[in-house]
Amino acid sequence: FSLLFVASIRDIMRRTKLWVLVVLAQPCASMRVHTLRLSATQDGNALVLPRADGVRRSLSTTGSPAAFGGRSPPAKGWFDGSSIGGCVVRRFTDEMHGDRWMMWYAGRPQGFTEGVMPIATGCIGLAQSKDGLIWEKIAGDEAGGSCLAPNDDDWWWFDTTHVGVGDVHVMSNKMVQNNMGLYWMYFFGGDDREEVMGSSPPMVGAAMSIGVALSNDGLHWGRFEGEHASGAVLEPLDGQLFVGWPQVVLMSTDPDLYHMYFHALDRATGKFHIGLAKSTNGVNFEHAGYCLTPGSPATFDEGGVSARCVLRDPDDVTGWLMFYEAQNAQRRHSIGLARSSDGVVWNRVGNAPVFEPQEGSWDDGAVSRPCIVPLDDGSARLYYLGRALSQHESGAASQGIGVACSAGSDWTSWARVNPDAVL
Repeated sequence: FSLLFVASIRDIMRRTKLWVLVVLAQPCASMRVHTLRLSATQDGNALVLPRADGVRRSLSTTGSPAAFGGRSPPAKGWFDGSSIGGCVVRRFTDEMHGDRWMMWYAGRPQGFTEGVMPIATGCIGLAQSKDGLIWEKIAGDEAGGSCLAPNDDDWWWFDTTHVGVGDVHVMSNKMVQNNMGLYWMYFFGGDDREEVMGSSPPMVGAAMSIGVALSNDGLHWGRFEGEHASGAVLEPLDGQLFVGWPQVVLMSTDPDLYHMYFHALDRATGKFHIGLAKSTNGVNFEHAGYCLTPGSPATFDEGGVSARCVLRDPDDVTGWLMFYEAQNAQRRHSIGLARSSDGVVWNRVGNAPVFEPQEGSWDDGAVSRPCIVPLDDGSARLYYLGRALSQHESGAASQGIGVACSAGSDWTSWARVNPDAVL
């Protein structure tokens, strides 16, 4: 089989901005895949929860999706032992082997660096599934078993303190060419500077920027050096504390046009706004203003609009949908919906969320960070970050990743899915 080997990717990028290195290898008997199935614990209806202990498998070889063996947790526990953040889910269909689902998610370990802004970022990890419901966390080679950790090689980079995942695609373009396609991760991170965020005390890592990493298997990543001195591909403008949680959409191929959707903390209003940046190569982006701002008083999104998922409208092949995280005046998080004909001008659909916290459920405190995966029958799954109103009496995690399914092709009506087991 063919194996694309990623080595010193940042140095290669600095010199050439183009790279393709192919190594041919032969499979050997020692690469046999084990059929070990890890145990799972159930807590409410969440799919993925923080866990510092337990055995995790690894990928057998770079470039292979097959997990094998078992790895014990590091001395300080897995990277997601304290909290779980937002996720990106991708479904790959293979006629011979069936569906393969991959989830990249943010996590923070126990005993994380003191003073870093208290959000569920820190490192990025990978989980795999055959059905998108039962997930197996994969042990990576970075800190705490993650697949992308804060940058400890280059002190001047934007992501030396914490990182979080925004978007992942498999693609090749004129900037980075490869006929097999590479995994592109758009991520965000913060450095060790202290910044004031609203009325809170100064916090480390609040001034976040956006970067790109590349991989051939989704587990082993190398950073791409962006055009900014910090290594970022997009930095906040004056008047913005940070830019983060990016999503990149290829709007057209003739010519190539990429839209990056992100959210920023607007210093003037103290609220989150959804911004737009444009690119012709998926790497060099230019700010294009805000495309969705907080709603009017007394609306469900007057407190801010933030993380979002943009995709084609199944009812209009030329249109677009945006599922977005909203806050009301009391900072209650829910998920709203907007439509657009061009990906630039967005109009809200209705005056209420399409998905919101459910009383008595594990996520009765907040639902956020939407990620939509369309299915073959016209329905879709909504993966989201849920949070309880209060810590469970059992001491279990109060935040995790959940999933809901649409009512057929009606993507404005969602029902929570209770999987058989969770990790």
